[in-house]
Amino acid sequence: MTVRERQASVRARRKKRGRRLMIAYALRGVIFFLLALMIVLMVCEVLYIKEHPAHTPDSQLPDGNIGDSTGKATVAGSSVIPAAPFIPGEVKIVLDAGHGGDQPGCVIKGATEKDITMSIVLLLQEKLESEGAAVVLTRSTDRDVSLLDRAEIANNAGANYFISIHCNSYEDDSSVKGFECYYYQSAEGENLAESITSSAENHSISTRKVKEESYAVLRETAIPAVLIEVGFLTNTDERGKLLSPEYQELLVEAIASGILGYNDASS
Repeated sequence: MTVRERQASVRARRKKRGRRLMIAYALRGVIFFLLALMIVLMVCEVLYIKEHPAHTPDSQLPDGNIGDSTGKATVAGSSVIPAAPFIPGEVKIVLDAGHGGDQPGCVIKGATEKDITMSIVLLLQEKLESEGAAVVLTRSTDRDVSLLDRAEIANNAGANYFISIHCNSYEDDSSVKGFECYYYQSAEGENLAESITSSAENHSISTRKVKEESYAVLRETAIPAVLIEVGFLTNTDERGKLLSPEYQELLVEAIASGILGYNDASS
């Protein structure tokens, strides 16, 4: 082999080794990128769970008391527009339709929580306003509003009460059913929840015991607040009822009666 051939061979080996090093560095970079992406996704998942807590019933099924079965605040992007100031002598209620937008809530066999809650809230708004109450909505369309923004709307509205409407689920036992109210560290909230539950019972709606829970919209709201689980989408019979306009009207009558009855008694 001539000197020139040996030199060419050395250059070829160097190029080959250089290509291998480049491939190795590129693979190492891809691995580091994937690891970083996994960490970011894990952090995002933790933050999402913290911001959107599940609202299935207590882990081991709380005892159920089973019976028979307009100024508006809106959200533009992330900024909250306060509602009109409170008028003395007038009861003002903030209504919150759970979930919305890309946060559908429970979705079971064609029943979607965000749609059911929106339908009930709009009917409830109409009913309460017909009784002389002022109503503020945290959302009036299919959009996601953060939990803290919902609480901020309630706190800025000069309202008397905050009512958040949700649908429940319990996949371990589809026989579980019932209308259920939650409050957080407030005697007024507890009394309001009891009043709404009693009204539901009087309207022949299956009910469960009132419970205290640290849900964000309850914890961060400064006025008497109640989160209502209107029924279980995992229960076939109750799911059918919740999709029924007639049953939604019955729920609205019961909830409105419970709120206004409590307000009259405490005035």
